[in-house]
Amino acid sequence: MIFPGKAKVLEYHALQIEAFGGSHGLRDEGALESALMAAQNRYDYEGADLATCAATYAFHLCKAHAFIDGNKRVAAVVAELVVEINQAMLNATDDEMEALILGIADSRIIREEVEQRFAQWITPLA
Repeated sequence: MIFPGKAKVLEYHALQIEAFGGSHGLRDEGALESALMAAQNRYDYEGADLATCAATYAFHLCKAHAFIDGNKRVAAVVAELVVEINQAMLNATDDEMEALILGIADSRIIREEVEQRFAQWITPLA
């Protein structure tokens, strides 16, 4: 499993802010590092698959509020990045992803439900 590093996540965050507006900057570096390690820890200690890891990124980056702005956007983008760099495709519409991320943000959707949706949406490419 390939996991994006902190530098890549910061780069993707900056690109989202440039493209869609908002304030640049990291509010809580520890929260970011914790959110990023959650997926790798689940992989290492629970044997999590790609869907679970991508869902973990989406959930924890959204809930961590590590950035001044753009937390929901970076959660969606990084989850999709994880799927792509691990040779799979995320078959979710923009509307489905938006509804999922907004549901995470307002605590209507729990992590297990996020995992179920990613399991339905991911298709291996090879």
